[in-house]
Amino acid sequence: MIEFRCALVLTALLLAPQIGQAASQQVYRCGPEGRTYSQTPCKDGYEVNTDDARTAEQRRAAEETVKREGKMAEKMAREREAKEAAAAKQAPTIIGKPALAAKPAAPAASSPPAKARKKPKTQPTPQP
Repeated sequence: MIEFRCALVLTALLLAPQIGQAASQQVYRCGPEGRTYSQTPCKDGYEVNTDDARTAEQRRAAEETVKREGKMAEKMAREREAKEAAAAKQAPTIIGKPALAAKPAAPAASSPPAKARKKPKTQPTPQP
């Protein structure tokens, strides 16, 4: 993140002298549906007004907004990275599978199971 910030500042410093020149240059919008820009006139192209109509106060407010949002983005990135690091230390979680339930206890038996029950003895019937 720091390298990105340094690169951004360096780029801004290098481009600063050219900003004044860019305001005085002509820019043309060219191509199908005006999707490309050029410094030279093109067929079916038209000139684009590149003057910054904002006041100094509006530019200053915009710069402050960019700085504030940049700081907020960096803070959010640090928070996200901390959460990811904490999550990486946790055990894996299985999503969508219910936890294995313990087998239900056998119902309390008030009488012995059917197999264990003794059949009543029957008297043999006399045969004639």
